[in-house]
Amino acid sequence: MFRKSKQTVAPLPKPPTEEQMLEDLQLFHETRPAPQHLSSENLPTLTEESSLEDWWKVYDASVEHHEQFLGLKTNAQELKKMLQQTREELQAACDKIMAEINQDLERLAATMSE
Repeated sequence: MFRKSKQTVAPLPKPPTEEQMLEDLQLFHETRPAPQHLSSENLPTLTEESSLEDWWKVYDASVEHHEQFLGLKTNAQELKKMLQQTREELQAACDKIMAEINQDLERLAATMSE
């Protein structure tokens, strides 16, 4: 009674090649202004009426503070490792000196008893 008709579906578009994606990335550029160095004192107070520029200033400042924090954290961890290594070296040197002192005391005691 009813005849099936062939549905014509347009073929799916081909995904871009790697070369096309790299070419597109070269054309991409950021439209917002470069971040200015902001200190905690001159950061704008954000409200619902704040401009987009104020929001970007606060965002850039928080990203900068986060990067500084990560740098300080990494530096502190490296210093902690160096301190532990130095402590181990000093302990090894102390043990060696104590062993030499004990040997000298044993020799001295042996010499005195003769």
